[in-house]
Amino acid sequence: MRPSLLKALLPAAVIYVVALSWSAAEGISSTKVLRDLAQDCGAPLGQGFLSSVGYLLWMAAAAIALFAAFTGQIKGPLVNRQFAFCGGGFSLWLCLDDMFLVHDRYLGESFLYVTYAVFSVLLLVRFRGALRRFGGDSFVLAVILLGSSVLIDAFQGVFPASYETVQLFEEGAKFLGIAAWLAFWCHYVNASSKLSPS
Repeated sequence: MRPSLLKALLPAAVIYVVALSWSAAEGISSTKVLRDLAQDCGAPLGQGFLSSVGYLLWMAAAAIALFAAFTGQIKGPLVNRQFAFCGGGFSLWLCLDDMFLVHDRYLGESFLYVTYAVFSVLLLVRFRGALRRFGGDSFVLAVILLGSSVLIDAFQGVFPASYETVQLFEEGAKFLGIAAWLAFWCHYVNASSKLSPS
């Protein structure tokens, strides 16, 4: 068996067993864990569509950045790879938070939003050279759009509009922000992979 196949199957098997065991310990039947949520709830096809696409965009950004960093695709100084590791890891965490509503259910919105803001600023400061060199404008646009979504969510009671209208703007800014985030990492990996090795 190829080592790469084993590296894929072993973590998948562990996740499968842990998910079923954990759910059983919580009193959740395996059927509920195994079936698709829309199927289990009898939801129509489009319900949760944009949210699901958002997860996929977060996952794509994480996969692109982390794969390029781990496989040495990113050339130039070590800081270029470090940036991809940090950005990919942050993308993965944002994906998991979005999928499992960690900020709503477990850690609290205020704590995570402050953490996200601090980490974004640290990325902007620590990797400003790489950002200047590799189209940081799309990175900054992503941060602005995602930050706008967070601010709209935090102050939604202040706006003189219905909840649904505020949600349209909040989720729209978030969706566009995720798209800009993915676009940045695609561009970054592509551009930094063409550098001469340092």
